[in-house]
Amino acid sequence: MSASFPRSRSARRRGAALLLAATTLLAAGCPSAAKRVSIPPAEESVLRDRGDEKILAAVREGGSDPFAVIAVFRGDVFMGHAGMLEESFIPILDEFGNAAILLLSPGQVLPLLKDPSVLRLAWFGPQGRLARLDPSLELDLLSRYGKGTEGKDVRLLVRFLDVPGDAEERFVTATGFRVVSRSGPTWVLSAPVSGIPRLLENDRIIYIEKASNP
Repeated sequence: MSASFPRSRSARRRGAALLLAATTLLAAGCPSAAKRVSIPPAEESVLRDRGDEKILAAVREGGSDPFAVIAVFRGDVFMGHAGMLEESFIPILDEFGNAAILLLSPGQVLPLLKDPSVLRLAWFGPQGRLARLDPSLELDLLSRYGKGTEGKDVRLLVRFLDVPGDAEERFVTATGFRVVSRSGPTWVLSAPVSGIPRLLENDRIIYIEKASNP
């Protein structure tokens, strides 16, 4: 997180929740908010090239339900882009250098991607999943996306609700992670940080932090 940013992460998220509530009330009065969106080929190309398949699916579904994304900008988020995001009613949930976690509604995705300051977006998921990430891991995630190194393997300490079994191991393997070690409800996994949003789709995973290297 940029040192010059005056508010704590929790304060930003409280502000995001208030903004989201106001946006949701406005969207509730729009009869077309829940309709499936038709995307022209040129805009679909933008979504594929600078977003990903899950973001494309969310835009197609339309509606007003928000989701978190990881955004990479051409410069420092706080110094260069915070004003633009505020004017666009896009809450910043966390930021570090040129990357940020933003809370978007489907209708905000394409206008944001068309902004020349935005390099790319990556799906993260519902905002509530962020609470299961250790703060230092969240900043490391942003740092890696900002540098374009999110595809390099890292070791993570993953805590389950209780001792995981075969179903959890199959899930972990399907996300692209490798099980390094097991200790009761805590596993050490290895894989790129880009797989973290998929890990958090499993609600039996209650916390993820960086693991110490052996």
